[in-house]
Amino acid sequence: MFAGFMRSVSPDEDSRSKQVREAGLGDILRLLRTVGTIADDARQSDVAIAGILDAVCDYCHWPVGHAYLLREDNTLSSAKIWSIGRGVSPGDLADFRAQSEATVFTIGQGLIGSVAKTGEPVCIENVVTKDGFLRASGAARNGLQGCFALPVRMAGKVVAVIEFFSRDIARLDDEMLELLGFVGGQVARVLERDAALAAREKLASDFESQVQGTVGMLGAAVSQMRSALDVLGDSNRRTDACGKGIDQAADAALSRVENVAGQMDALQVALTTIGDDAGTNVETTRALGAQAREMRDELAKLQARAADAGKMLATISAIASQIKLLGLNASIEAARVGEAGRGFAIVAKEVKALAGQSEAATAEIAQWMDGVTGAISKAGGDIDRISDAMGYLQARAEITADQTGGQVEICRTVAGDALDALKQARVVGASVSDIAEAISHNGQVAGELSDAARNLETQGSELSHRVEGFVGQILAM
Repeated sequence: MFAGFMRSVSPDEDSRSKQVREAGLGDILRLLRTVGTIADDARQSDVAIAGILDAVCDYCHWPVGHAYLLREDNTLSSAKIWSIGRGVSPGDLADFRAQSEATVFTIGQGLIGSVAKTGEPVCIENVVTKDGFLRASGAARNGLQGCFALPVRMAGKVVAVIEFFSRDIARLDDEMLELLGFVGGQVARVLERDAALAAREKLASDFESQVQGTVGMLGAAVSQMRSALDVLGDSNRRTDACGKGIDQAADAALSRVENVAGQMDALQVALTTIGDDAGTNVETTRALGAQAREMRDELAKLQARAADAGKMLATISAIASQIKLLGLNASIEAARVGEAGRGFAIVAKEVKALAGQSEAATAEIAQWMDGVTGAISKAGGDIDRISDAMGYLQARAEITADQTGGQVEICRTVAGDALDALKQARVVGASVSDIAEAISHNGQVAGELSDAARNLETQGSELSHRVEGFVGQILAM
């Protein structure tokens, strides 16, 4: 840190300057030791800077020392750290002090902004007559003239400007340049330590906040875990109850499916038998229908022969009538011839009697043939109806056989589905067993997680206490 020094040029001050130079190295070392001790021992930056300003003002017999600090918005404002020399009361500087504390400098503005921008010390012989000195009115009212502004660098950047004022016109004293450079360096040390302390406190605070936040999040997570475990436990209990119900239902369903499968097998066998019987019935009705048709044909032939027999009986009846008439004629002729024709009359009589018997027999046979013909005709009609019924029965038997075959196929499909359902029911039963094992395992895991949650909560509390102790130790260093 490099600085400059301004001394007043009044006769009294010139005399004092000579005395200072004659004081020699002892007084300078005393000042340096005082400034260094203040910088080393002071725990608060404002106290340290005020002590350094007091030491310099006391050594150089300056009435006023003041510090400006660089703020986060890149402006310089009064740190409200003042050094008021002996023989000067605060009331004597009230105007200038109020004006200084109210004035904020941007980089490059006024004396303070210029020093901050260039990083070089500035000496003003008389601030009252200096153009651009923003606080000239206050300085004039409080009797200040000479001014020296010294930049304070930290990490290559001006972070503060300290200024000193005298009541007389000031001159630059090259012999004090390095001395005040050391003073500026000590102020930089104070600010740097203060910044480091602030950074350490911020780091400790951030660390504590982060750890406490992590602990808080851990606690919240533990609470959520416990809530989740409670929900999981309740879910496990419900799932276990549901699993038992499903297990019982699966066993019952498995038993019913096995029963259905067995009944479907029996039904399939029965339907197969019915189908075979229906096929046999179809063949039987087909054969009976054929026989009925054959009987109908035979009856038709018999009816035709009966008609022929009727004709023959009519012919026989006509012949009998003619024979009877011939016998009557023969009897008449025999009676005409008398005794000679008596034998012929007897024959004629027998012929007549025989013709009567033939006629009566023929009539009886004709009557009988009429009955036979009617019976044959009725039997033919009955056989026709039987044939039609057998055809209908054959058609129904064929439909029944087809339907029975379809039912057999349906039964086979249902039986296959029942077997598949049986297999799936067994798989479901095995899955239910797996679910029961998983529920039991979940219960064990939930218990372990509950123990882990309690351990995490305890460890989080211990970590919180340890972090508080650690941060306290860091801040106490």
